[in-house]
Amino acid sequence: MKFFFTLALLGWAVTSFAQDPADIFHKTVDVDRVNAISFDIYNKDQVEYRTWPGDDLLIETSVEIKNVQQDILDFYMKQNRYVLEPQVSGDQMALVSYDKTRRTVKGTEGSAFEDVMIVVYMPEDFAATGDGRYTRTSR
Repeated sequence: MKFFFTLALLGWAVTSFAQDPADIFHKTVDVDRVNAISFDIYNKDQVEYRTWPGDDLLIETSVEIKNVQQDILDFYMKQNRYVLEPQVSGDQMALVSYDKTRRTVKGTEGSAFEDVMIVVYMPEDFAATGDGRYTRTSR
């Protein structure tokens, strides 16, 4: 009887602490020579823009995938699936999602669900001029 009680308690503990894989990563982008920034982000990602007193642009990306093992998320992180890639032309910069044709992730119980939240911290000397477009206000 004691064995079954211990086994049930262990099973409960394992299922209680099992979580979907998640990760947060940060990237800074130097914008010293840039006067205009635009964003071309994968349409299913959530994006939030904030200002901050820093000189660089800071990108914080939170990723959670439901119904998969941690190694699946690790694989996609190594493939740069969630990275915003800077493309500079003169004094213009576009930050573009590296993978804009994301295929559906196969999970342990059918399809997995990705939840990607990107928070972009813009330097204070940039102002919004449209949807996902910013220009430098001082210099």
